[in-house]
Amino acid sequence: AVVSTQSTGEVEELALQCGTEEYSVEGNTITFTIPEEEQKGFFEEVKALGLVICSQEARWEAREMIEVKDGDTWKRIALFMEMMETNLEGYERIYHNIENIDEILSGKYR
Repeated sequence: AVVSTQSTGEVEELALQCGTEEYSVEGNTITFTIPEEEQKGFFEEVKALGLVICSQEARWEAREMIEVKDGDTWKRIALFMEMMETNLEGYERIYHNIENIDEILSGKYR
């Protein structure tokens, strides 16, 4: 969730009240990363503090990361990702649970 505020003290107070330490500050906008199950409490705290939520988005996070070791699988993943980037318009992110995706996309096939 992205929250607009005038005071960094409010940011720290909100983060503590919501039980999250994952946030970033840019100007008077704060971006919080909170688990889905804690969103309701977060929104209640924001409202109680009189702050405004500018935007919110959900994102998927893998519960378990995997490392791809097989060369053929590396190639398939690299080709798939290339196809996604080339043929899909309007997407912002591709979510995955591949721990070594940067190595795979660099083209250093095993």
